[in-house]
Amino acid sequence: MRKVKRPELMSPVGNWEMLKAAVDAGADAVYFGIRNLNMRANAKNFSVDDLKKITGFCHKNNVKSYLTLNIIIYENELKYVEEVLKAARDANIDMIICWDLSVIKKAKEFGLNVCISTQASISNSLSANFYKELGAKRIVLARECTLDQIKEIRSKTDLEIETFIHG
Repeated sequence: MRKVKRPELMSPVGNWEMLKAAVDAGADAVYFGIRNLNMRANAKNFSVDDLKKITGFCHKNNVKSYLTLNIIIYENELKYVEEVLKAARDANIDMIICWDLSVIKKAKEFGLNVCISTQASISNSLSANFYKELGAKRIVLARECTLDQIKEIRSKTDLEIETFIHG
């Protein structure tokens, strides 16, 4: 029988005010992007230079820090992705949220934990376990999954599963 863990309350943050508010409100973890490699392009976003300060603040407050690199990565961005992942490793980021296979590969090379983004639209156990074989620690299921579908996937994988809770 699987041990049920307390759910992790994770909050998106796009700037320092949001980060401090999420930590003050009791978030267990925060996720954020950096300029140029983020689905939330209109947010202020952080820079690569902020990573150590962010993780230092989070870890001091017992909050995990997750960096999202959840966009399509083009050939001309590969070098920058590698620089960002090195900086994430050096800053002690807790996990990289991504779905592009180049990011997964490089993150694993740098010893970083990987969470597969909802952008991958994982909606079945075969897909979940495929990402596990690639080294994923956690998956974010497709937002379209019903509770019954989530339960079925859970019964067929031992990966950490994350789901969005709306409104």
